[in-house]
Amino acid sequence: MSTRADVLINGVSMCDTYDLLYSEKNISSPEPVLKQTRIPGSSNIVDTTETLSGDIEYEPREISIIFESMCEKSGFFTTYSKIANAIHGQKVDIIFTKDAGFYYTGRLKVESFEFQTYGGTLTLTGIVEPFKLERFSSDEDWEWDSFSFTDGIIRDYKDLIVSGTRELTITGRRKKVCPVFTCSAAMTVTYLGIVYDLIAGDTIVPEIYLGIGDHVLTFTGTGIVSVDYRGGML
Repeated sequence: MSTRADVLINGVSMCDTYDLLYSEKNISSPEPVLKQTRIPGSSNIVDTTETLSGDIEYEPREISIIFESMCEKSGFFTTYSKIANAIHGQKVDIIFTKDAGFYYTGRLKVESFEFQTYGGTLTLTGIVEPFKLERFSSDEDWEWDSFSFTDGIIRDYKDLIVSGTRELTITGRRKKVCPVFTCSAAMTVTYLGIVYDLIAGDTIVPEIYLGIGDHVLTFTGTGIVSVDYRGGML
């Protein structure tokens, strides 16, 4: 992957495809959904923010991305139409190549386009989910080009052979996730001392809800298991 700053929208390079130079982005901090009730006649507050899910929920983020173009006027308006046709109002995945290990998901619209004497600017705005997600799930092939040596985690939880017992450690991120277990045959998984049954096929165990930290899973049985886990960060 090029070291040049770029934006990929649904895998399409805005620079290579539309000759747009990525200029600026603004992403709001997601507001926490707080559930707080003041007790009448007192200064006490009952806080039930984490009661339902066991975690803090967040509102979506607002995002804006500004591009610059140095093309002639006719080419600029043609570029606008192509982009509007492709993404205006659409739900998309957005990757900033300077943070290429993650993507944002949401709906974008072409907010404005302005042409100067030569060249112009194009601004995209939208609403995206609060967490940016790892670009590759743990049961997908991943690539070194987008790996960050600062905060990247190598995940290879695909086609794990279980013959007797096999231990797997999953390093979780801020977004809590229930992984999907895909087994070739029925087996069990032990987490925090509790044994759960896994069927042949796909299984989600609601009690295996992984957040920040290392989580040790022990599989028992005979067969092959793949674990679909995709971490997320604020």
